[in-house]
Amino acid sequence: MIVVDILLQLLVFPGLLFMIAMVIFTQWYWRKASARMAFRRGPTRTGPVGLLQPLADFFKLLMKEDATTRIASKYIPVIAASLGVGSLIAVLLLTPLSYAPLYAPYDSIILFYFLVWTSLSIALAALGTPNPYTNIGIGRYLALLVSAEPVLIASFLVPIIVASKAFGAQYSFYLTSLVSINLWTVNPAATIAMILAFIAGFIGLMGVLMIKPFDFPEAETEIYWGIFTEYGGPRLAMLFFVHFMEKIVFPILFVLLFLGGAAPVSIVENYWLGIIVVLVKYFIVFTVLCLIDTMMPRYRPDQGVKFLWKYGLTLAVLALIAVILS
Repeated sequence: MIVVDILLQLLVFPGLLFMIAMVIFTQWYWRKASARMAFRRGPTRTGPVGLLQPLADFFKLLMKEDATTRIASKYIPVIAASLGVGSLIAVLLLTPLSYAPLYAPYDSIILFYFLVWTSLSIALAALGTPNPYTNIGIGRYLALLVSAEPVLIASFLVPIIVASKAFGAQYSFYLTSLVSINLWTVNPAATIAMILAFIAGFIGLMGVLMIKPFDFPEAETEIYWGIFTEYGGPRLAMLFFVHFMEKIVFPILFVLLFLGGAAPVSIVENYWLGIIVVLVKYFIVFTVLCLIDTMMPRYRPDQGVKFLWKYGLTLAVLALIAVILS
């Protein structure tokens, strides 16, 4: 029975089928929202109000010829993208979105490993298609990851530590997310730590997701298309799918840790209502990210890295110091 539950969650909810549906809807929503800000209409033709346009674009890429250069690897991009998708789905099994969650003391270490691997899978896929523009994009992307990942992980550690010290969460991401609404009022030091971690975590989230001004690894007008330059057809579809899944999973984790998760509903007692609350909060965060990405200009690579280290990491470290002293 446990095996059946795991397979259902991997393949249906909150696994692959749910992710496919979410990718279609969120990309339609992103394109509609950004278009409205520019006084355009966005997708309108395929499906009701253009809702199926992302699906049509995805199938269009899948049906194209899988062409590669002579020196490109045929298998590394496919393997890397597949592992990226698998890692993100595995992350969801460690959260309350899973109806039969997998959790244990210190499971946050495993979650962080999967998150880091997901980002690296995009870089690994790009490395399989050598090109001068791709190489520049990979260098920029790795510099971004080295700067943004520590900020995000250090920020995520803060609520996990607070929950473990105050509520016995045993450094488990799942147990932390169940009590995250109470972490802001444990004591003054914890409140300060949570505020600092919230700000730093949002900055790190923007960096990891390449939200403007941190989208310099794919700077179209500077390095053609950076890490995506050599991609087309099915490989580009798979890489996009990984990147779009990141825009779903990472903000959900942010909601679970900093925005109270399913609160005021208990997701343990009322699972589906709790899921709805989490998704509503997720779409609020997603909308803010979309608005920022549409409005902001792009940083140069040195500006983006400097900002993440100077402000993001500084706030995250201060938050960690505050929570350790609390």
